Amino acid sequence: MPAFLVVPPPDPGFELLVTSNGMAQGISQTNGAQIIPRAFVRIGAVKIGGQWRNISSPAANGVAAFFLGFDGKLGKTKLEARAAYRVRTGAIRGFKSRAWEFGAGAGRSFGKAMVKLNAEYSPDEFGKGKSLYVELGPALDVDKGTRLSVTLGLRERHGGPDYRSLNIGISKVLDRGLIVEAKYYHTNRSDLGDTYRRRVVLSARLTL
Repeated sequence: MPAFLVVPPPDPGFELLVTSNGMAQGISQTNGAQIIPRAFVRIGAVKIGGQWRNISSPAANGVAAFFLGFDGKLGKTKLEARAAYRVRTGAIRGFKSRAWEFGAGAGRSFGKAMVKLNAEYSPDEFGKGKSLYVELGPALDVDKGTRLSVTLGLRERHGGPDYRSLNIGISKVLDRGLIVEAKYYHTNRSDLGDTYRRRVVLSARLTL
């Protein structure tokens, strides 16, 4: 059988992320801790799965997402593309509870350093209109298992505030499948309230 017709066996996985404050696209999503369980199956370059995360919102108590992703390489550049169907859980009647989100990313390593570009786009973010978030930044492997990163982001949303974001982080692999991280977040729109204000977030990610 030709090599390109050979389908790799499914490789299931599970990931649990716990953070001191839920963050998405550079801004706060919760008033306290956030827990994100994620289950997936990888078949070669394709990943299929689902996740849930709690949020602090008058419209819902969480967001579930069912996603399909693909990753590959073009020369020395790593590429990825993904699509997610998101559903608000515990949504209050009158609020739109479903939305599509599409993403793409590219990363290139230069020795111990890496530069990564990521973009997330929703054609209608839960009834609020089009939303685009783009982030770019370098990362540096200081030693085995320790990485420093800096990321600049730009968010544009129809009918909502645009903003620029910055985060600076350090992560450490403590054991196989366990990563802890401390990250500083900041935006240029702290005048809009606590959601946009600077903060330090601690997190732990366990992958099985």
